[in-house]
Amino acid sequence: MHLLTFLKFHFPGIFMRTMILSAQRVFFHGIFLSYLISLRTCHRFVGYLEEEVVITYTRALKDLDTGKLPLWQRQEAPEIAVQCWNMPDGHRTMKDLLLYVRADEAKHREVNHTLGNLDQKNDPNPFNSKFKDPTKPHPNKGLADLRDIGWARNDFSRP
Repeated sequence: MHLLTFLKFHFPGIFMRTMILSAQRVFFHGIFLSYLISLRTCHRFVGYLEEEVVITYTRALKDLDTGKLPLWQRQEAPEIAVQCWNMPDGHRTMKDLLLYVRADEAKHREVNHTLGNLDQKNDPNPFNSKFKDPTKPHPNKGLADLRDIGWARNDFSRP
């Protein structure tokens, strides 16, 4: 969704589209084979990729705030983004879009690091589990209790 959103700002030519599709094809096959070998390593790798993306969006937001991206200061979020994130009226600027996308990437980072922390054969997926004590922080599908390096196995009580 993030790629589709940003493609609305500038539709690349045939060469760039070919490069994007080629890179996606190589990454897909590489990560697929890697998952067959080591789930934990793949989740950790993707977690670190997501960390770099969060850093990149944070820098973009800083550059936007300091006036280094003047075109983006006037830019509105494309309709595809408005619909995807249910962006309310008055909060559809490029800065708002970057905040939504960065939040998504931060959650992806947390999920992948958490899955990388688990014993792949014995631990249940904590994002689909019910917990004994719902008042204690635990992995969830929202942005509450977001953790940079994911949840460790002993951070939450098992169901």
